[in-house]
Amino acid sequence: MQDAKPKFIFTCQECGKCCEREVAIYLSDIERWSKDGTIYQVFPDLTVSGESMPLSLHLEREDGKCKMFDPEGKKCKIYDNRPLSCRAYPLRHDGTGFLLMDEECPGLNKGEMSREALEEIRKDAIQEHEAEVHTAAVLPTIQALLMSDMAKKSEEAYSKLSDEEKAKLEEILKKEK
Repeated sequence: MQDAKPKFIFTCQECGKCCEREVAIYLSDIERWSKDGTIYQVFPDLTVSGESMPLSLHLEREDGKCKMFDPEGKKCKIYDNRPLSCRAYPLRHDGTGFLLMDEECPGLNKGEMSREALEEIRKDAIQEHEAEVHTAAVLPTIQALLMSDMAKKSEEAYSKLSDEEKAKLEEILKKEK
């Protein structure tokens, strides 16, 4: 009996299509980057989105692609330290099983996939899911702490203004509305 073809075969085609999506960043990515120094390269392009809950971290995009994508080299500028969401791509784990994040990925069903490579991408997908859950739980608390601190500092700064400065500020704020 012949071995059945594995359900998931993936070989990256280095096309950059995966860089055209919103690249999620997790606290574990930031922790890893802080340890190895990549954070200084990535920090200017980190964004927080979500008017309401849940908040999320992403890499900023430019011309439809992640800013970490190098169009000349057709590769991620931080490939060796790329985010978990990129390491697992196009595989995703939802807490119970694996699914495809992008069924149109040109690397699907291309080439050969070793058992080790399959295990690695599965491990990354599971880690991404765990990081996503952790980040979703912690990020709102961090935001609340930062907002509270900013509000206190704003109150302190406002209390130090003269009456004339306060009047000018209130006039500016009225114009903004």
